[in-house]
Amino acid sequence: MKTTLFIFKTIFLVVLVSGSVQAQWIQSGLPVSNQVTDILSYGNVWYVATSNNGIQRTQNFTDWYGSSTGIGSSDIRRIITSVEGSAIVLYASTANGVYRSAMLGYSWTAVNNGLASLNTGAIFSDGTTLLVSTDEGVFRSENSGQNWSAVSVGASNQSVRCFLKNGSDILAGLSNSGSYLYRSSDNGINWYPYGSGMYEVVQLAKLNDELFAASGTLMYHSLDDGLNWSPASTGLVPGMNIMDMATLGDYLYVATLAGGYVQHTDSSSFRLITQGMPMGGYLLSAVGVNSDNVVFSTVSDGLWYADEGVVTSAGIHQEQEIKIFPNPVSELCFVEAHGWKDKSYTIQLLDVTGNSVMSKISSAMHGDGISMDFSSLKPGIYILRVNCGQYTLNKQVIKL
Repeated sequence: MKTTLFIFKTIFLVVLVSGSVQAQWIQSGLPVSNQVTDILSYGNVWYVATSNNGIQRTQNFTDWYGSSTGIGSSDIRRIITSVEGSAIVLYASTANGVYRSAMLGYSWTAVNNGLASLNTGAIFSDGTTLLVSTDEGVFRSENSGQNWSAVSVGASNQSVRCFLKNGSDILAGLSNSGSYLYRSSDNGINWYPYGSGMYEVVQLAKLNDELFAASGTLMYHSLDDGLNWSPASTGLVPGMNIMDMATLGDYLYVATLAGGYVQHTDSSSFRLITQGMPMGGYLLSAVGVNSDNVVFSTVSDGLWYADEGVVTSAGIHQEQEIKIFPNPVSELCFVEAHGWKDKSYTIQLLDVTGNSVMSKISSAMHGDGISMDFSSLKPGIYILRVNCGQYTLNKQVIKL
């Protein structure tokens, strides 16, 4: 996922004129010596993968705890969640193979049977198919990593850098000379070159119906499910590596070597949001987001976080918020949208692919909560979106 940094003695100035509210960035208590490679949020817990200190977790950004028991390496490449039946598990790709946790990161078990190499990188799961890239190519599992088999993706000289679920398809981004995007329509068994108009693909993200691909220092997007791609780097500093991407609701967050950016689904330009960090967030390595916070890691200045609403919703007053209880939820939950009294609003529930699975409309807000029945939904993570005119708030909900 990450590329080796070659830092030249170059001085550059980035000037941004914007009428938006500047985020209040706070440095977390994670020691700056931790080299962050990936950031994951699940519930109210943040997991941070590092290349030199295993996995660290926190609930308040101040107190951090090691979360690598059972992992035979301190070099963690990626960490993901997976909904498998009624269970939610974590997977980590490392320099010593793939590890699985059914205990939310408190303990891990190696799942490497059949892997030709333990030097692993990009990892993917949709709850049924598990994929991982290694030095010896891509491997696939249908039984939670208990057994792996090799699958052919790209040329022998190429490396798979990322995976993305896109509807019923799985996309894979590749580096080195060859076709840079592959698609599988049969759960990762067979792969075929797909799409045109881009260079190497090291990051993939989906923002509603729009796909984004990062190719080193360039951003591309596609409006036809990846068949055709065109440049989409407006607002980003030219020549600066794009290190990581994350989406939540209608927003795409990007970590680059020149700072952290956000783009709304209705916009065609990226906006710098890390002005309050040292050097404007210079030399970022990863980004994570949930309904409460946006988090960026830096190469040498630690981990920083800000309120998600401050970053994305400058026009929404602080008293406007969503309250959901209980959360996690197994059957019924109640939603209260405070601050929009006597205004009409809509509620949508989105799955992790951005598809709407439930919606409600209220003619006016009088402070009463709205009940929503989750009993028919599959266990997993959902985004509850409340829209009132030009304002939108998103909140993460976990279905047990």
